[in-house]
Amino acid sequence: MPVTLGKYFLSYPQPDPAITQENLFSSLSNTEKKDLLLNNPNIYTPEGGQKYNPYTNTLELFESDFTKNQRLDQEKLAMQLSSSLTGNLPTTDNEAVRQATFELGKKQLEPELRSQRQALATELANRGIPIGSDAYNSEMNRFERQQGEQLNQLSLQSLMVGIQTAEAQRAARFNEISSLLGRTQVGAGTNFGQYQTNYQGLDLIGAEQAALNRASQEGIARRQAKAQVQAAKWQAAGSLLGGIASAFSDIDLKTNIKFENKVINHLPIYSFEYKNSKHGKGRYIGVMAQDVEKTNPEAVGISPEGYKMVDYSKIGIEFRRVN
Repeated sequence: MPVTLGKYFLSYPQPDPAITQENLFSSLSNTEKKDLLLNNPNIYTPEGGQKYNPYTNTLELFESDFTKNQRLDQEKLAMQLSSSLTGNLPTTDNEAVRQATFELGKKQLEPELRSQRQALATELANRGIPIGSDAYNSEMNRFERQQGEQLNQLSLQSLMVGIQTAEAQRAARFNEISSLLGRTQVGAGTNFGQYQTNYQGLDLIGAEQAALNRASQEGIARRQAKAQVQAAKWQAAGSLLGGIASAFSDIDLKTNIKFENKVINHLPIYSFEYKNSKHGKGRYIGVMAQDVEKTNPEAVGISPEGYKMVDYSKIGIEFRRVN
C-alpha cells in the first residue's frame, strides 16, 4: 500500500495478478479456445469415457456402471485367491499322475516284453540249449535284467511327468492370481475401445515464453543462414584465385612445410604443398590460417568442407605458386 512520509509520497508497484488456469484460458482468443477443445474431445463409450475441463486443465476418466461392477468383482476374486496363498499349495510330486503314467506305460510295454521272452526261448531251443541248463538260465537272467532296466526307465519318466504336472498346476494358480490382480485376464477398468485418451492441455508457460521460444528459433535460423552465406563467399573466393582453391590455408591441409625465415606484417611465411591435389598442385608460399586468426581473425573464414581459409587481400601478403 502507499506510504506517506511528510510531504513525500512513496508508492510501491503493485504485483501482477497471479496467473491461474481460469484467467489463462479466458485470455485466449476464440480460435485458440476452439483449437484447445478440438484437441481434447470428450469421449463416451460403453466402457467409460473422458471429459476435459479447460478451466482446471484436467482430464477426468470415468467408468460405466458395467465396467465398474466388472472391475469390483474381479478385484474381489483376486483378493480371495491371494488370501489362499497362506494355505498349502500343490506339491511338486503328483503321485496320482506318476502312478497312472507308469501303469499306462507298463500296460503298453508288457506285450512286447512277453513277445521278446518267447522269441529268446525259441532261439535257445533252436541252438540246442535245454531249459534249466546254466546257459539257458544265464540268457534268461540277462533278459530279465534288461526288462528291469526298461521298467526303471519307465518309472523315472512317470516321475518326471508327475513333477511337471504338479509344477504346471502351481504355475496355473499363481498365474490366475497374478492376472486377476493385474486385471489382464478379463478386460476391466476404464478403456475406450478403439479410442485412445488424448490430452493436450494449456501451455502454462504463457505467451511470453512462447515468444522467447520463437525468438530463439529465429536467432538460430539467422545464424545458420549467415554461416551458409559466409561459406558460399569463401568458396567463391577460393574459385576466384585461379581455380586451385589457393585460399585454403589450414595447416591440416598442408605437408612438407618449411619456414622461409621471413615475417611479413607479423606473420611468418612458409613454403608448402597440399596433401590433396584438389586444393592445388605444386609448391606454394603463403601463411598458415592458424597464425592469421591470432592477429587478423576477420581475414579467416571456414570453407564448406570445414577447413580454414585466408583472404590474402586483408593481410597484405601475396599467395603464390613457386613451381
